Amino acid sequence: MKIRLLICLMLVLSLASANSNLASAQAQTPIHLKVNDHYVLYTYPASPFVDKKGRLLIPLQVAEDILGGKVTYNAANKTASVDLLDRNVAATIGSPEISVNGEPMTMDTVPIMKSNAMFLPVSILLKDTDAKMEWDPKRGLLKLRHDSFTESPVLMRFKGQDLAQVIDANAFDLTSFDWDRRKGILNIYAMYEGDLSPAFKQIDFNPMIVYSKGTYSVNPYSKPSMFYKVKITSPGNLVYTRNIDTTNADEDYIKYITSVGRLIK
Repeated sequence: MKIRLLICLMLVLSLASANSNLASAQAQTPIHLKVNDHYVLYTYPASPFVDKKGRLLIPLQVAEDILGGKVTYNAANKTASVDLLDRNVAATIGSPEISVNGEPMTMDTVPIMKSNAMFLPVSILLKDTDAKMEWDPKRGLLKLRHDSFTESPVLMRFKGQDLAQVIDANAFDLTSFDWDRRKGILNIYAMYEGDLSPAFKQIDFNPMIVYSKGTYSVNPYSKPSMFYKVKITSPGNLVYTRNIDTTNADEDYIKYITSVGRLIK
């Protein structure tokens, strides 16, 4: 009897561990940043996040690669300088004191070091510029819009290949994603207005993947030959699944993934 109980207990623990690992692998990452029509799904080495002060922090390099600014970082004194939209912002890790065009200012939060990269509040880079910022406090989503962002190193690659005839550039509101790096499977979760009733062939989520060595993969409109699948999970909610190329992390890793949420012809 004791042996049977022991075996049963081991089986229960084994199943619990397997379910825990599965849940961990399938954990969804909230999307916190949208630049023009592009949601930023993944940014190496970590995604943008909302800190305890309710401020959205982005990796320093995003200011250059996705927003089109010029970034310098001094590892010795842990300071960074960002030139963006005719403003220069200088900040230091762990300090609320910043400099804007040489004038001292104080923030209500601080830049931090995370995953060996500097993260700083995106709002300090765009305050008092002609860029439009829309903050959704319920979702923790910051929408940024400026014509120059489309010319940034990352988004420019999409623009140059975009052949889709777009009916609605904002038909789907992307909310979160999960990415199985080992299998190379990306799931994108989105909401849409209940009266939309989209035809699956018109749904355009295809992500743009940018690798560390400068190569990239983008399919700006859905193609039947590509492996992808759209599934409605509940009224007004769906998940888009597709395979993406896996890489050798020691040689070439995925640096950015962005995605649109469009309805196309």
